[in-house]
Amino acid sequence: MRSTVLAFLLLSARGGVAALAAWLVCRALRRAHAPSRFLCWLWLAVGLRFVLPWGIPLKLPRPESAPLAAAADTVQELGELPLLPPAPAAAAAAAPLPWYARLTPWHALAAVWLVGVLVLAVCGSIGYLKLKRCVALACKTPDGCYGGACVPTPFTLGFVRPRIYLPDSLQGPARQAVLLHERTHIRRRDPLVKPLFYAVVCLHWFNPLAWLALRAFEHDMEAACDEAAVQGCTLAERSTYCESLLHFAMQGRPIRTPGSLAFGQGSVKERIVHLLHYRRLGAGALALCAVAVGVSVTACMVRPQVEASHAAPEPPAATAETAEPTPTPAPTETPAAMPAATLPTLSDAANSPRFVCPVQYKYISRFATENSHRGDDLCAAEGTEIYAAADGVVLAAQEHYSWGNFVEIDHGTDADGLRWGTLYAHMKSCAVVPGQTVTAGQVIGYVGSTGHTTGNACHFEMHVNGTLVEPRYFTAYRGSDAAELTQEKADEILAEAVRNASSDQVTAADGAAALSGVELFTLPVAPPPQVSGYDPENGHPGIDFAAEEGAEVYAVADGIVTTADYDAEKGNYVVLDHGGGLETEYQHLKSSLVSAGQSVVQCQVLGYVGSTGNSTGPHLHFEARQDSAPADLTGTALLAE
Repeated sequence: MRSTVLAFLLLSARGGVAALAAWLVCRALRRAHAPSRFLCWLWLAVGLRFVLPWGIPLKLPRPESAPLAAAADTVQELGELPLLPPAPAAAAAAAPLPWYARLTPWHALAAVWLVGVLVLAVCGSIGYLKLKRCVALACKTPDGCYGGACVPTPFTLGFVRPRIYLPDSLQGPARQAVLLHERTHIRRRDPLVKPLFYAVVCLHWFNPLAWLALRAFEHDMEAACDEAAVQGCTLAERSTYCESLLHFAMQGRPIRTPGSLAFGQGSVKERIVHLLHYRRLGAGALALCAVAVGVSVTACMVRPQVEASHAAPEPPAATAETAEPTPTPAPTETPAAMPAATLPTLSDAANSPRFVCPVQYKYISRFATENSHRGDDLCAAEGTEIYAAADGVVLAAQEHYSWGNFVEIDHGTDADGLRWGTLYAHMKSCAVVPGQTVTAGQVIGYVGSTGHTTGNACHFEMHVNGTLVEPRYFTAYRGSDAAELTQEKADEILAEAVRNASSDQVTAADGAAALSGVELFTLPVAPPPQVSGYDPENGHPGIDFAAEEGAEVYAVADGIVTTADYDAEKGNYVVLDHGGGLETEYQHLKSSLVSAGQSVVQCQVLGYVGSTGNSTGPHLHFEARQDSAPADLTGTALLAE
């Protein structure tokens, strides 16, 4: 939804720029006494610019500045997005999030836009029906028009077969001039074109430049018909025509129903001054005006495109086709020419190997930093293949409210005993399932824009013992996108990984008897959590971990899901059986990602922190039971108070 909204705003902005440029051109052409029908053609091109996402391609040189080039590529990708959201990809082996959990501020903006469109459409329809009912008793006159006491002012009403309505008091030369004006409207299809232009403006009701284009189009449309009506007339006949304009403009409020064209509509003063000074241009001046309008119309339909980057392409061994995949492709085998990657070694930074680059990207928008973005966004066209960065086992392949469709892979431990993992988010669809073994370079999904993202990209994260690290130090990126791994940087990462491992993993023998032979547990939420204690005597046989809503909830050990359900007291909850009589339970989840009977591995995401059931705020209530009796893990396997 976010990408769709941004793409529509970009379309509206392009139309607004075209409207502003056309307004300036029209001012200059009016001073040159250009025919108003030429200006109408220009405004029709502006109307098309508001609704057509494509146009005449115009290649522009790529900016030298990397940030400007990245911004230009982002704008260009937004312009290529479909204005209708793609069909959601199926999540593999995971329960979908409820509809209310998928809502974002972008859905609210889309709802406000839709309400505005409906209000304007309803108001226009009601105005048209009211006017049509008011003149229902009008009778046909000998000159083919309709008149009667119910017709206060001259106007044309209708779309496909419009009718001309004239007051009975309008007679003589004035009637003939007004009749010529209205018939010119019908001959030029104005009764149909004006409602279509109004419909375009309804779609862009939030853009003031769209309303400017509509008002300017109405002005030039009336001026073009005035010019046709007085063409070849004497000054006296023009004066009579202008008197009719002034007379009917003073009858009351002008009719502005989208399906009608009123004779006294618009700025009467400007129309009268224009008619009194109107003169036909010579052939040469007319040709120049036509050329100017033609160039302006062409400029309105131009769609600038930045030249592609001339960076060196990936080696042939890493090249992959980027053809549009099927919605739910089957897992593919590793390309024969794709080299396998081994895990990095922090103890020997100079000889540390690198992971395979997971995407044939156009550019990288952001690197991971401690306080902002968690990984790298590898921007590429929708449907581009995403590869596993190294051999491993798929921990998760499902949908997330922020990551969209994502895959998480455990790559095992390196020579230093550090556990490595990677995550790939915002996929259009996944090509693997949880528990599947993958090899380096195997296709695991396709680039998309699901979840919270502004365009097509693969969000790539890397973890060492649960510690986020910057992928540029360990991945075979192109040129300057990669960073040199110095031994000093490697030692810093190693120290942080060891520190995190000791803070969130402890053995069951630390102060109590072992539980069911499980030697190692992990925290169910990211450290350092705020905890309220274990107190079964007072009705609290578990631990409450305070965390932000939407935070991930992890399995503390390998097991099988025995229950994934909703309870009025527990809210959304999951129960795992770890064997040997040991069970763990996770309550008050915002949503769960597992189902009964599913096997899970340690640290696999089970769901997200919420406040469902009998809860006073977002938190995780965690319980452990050994042989159905409450087990106290606060001083043993999880966290000492």
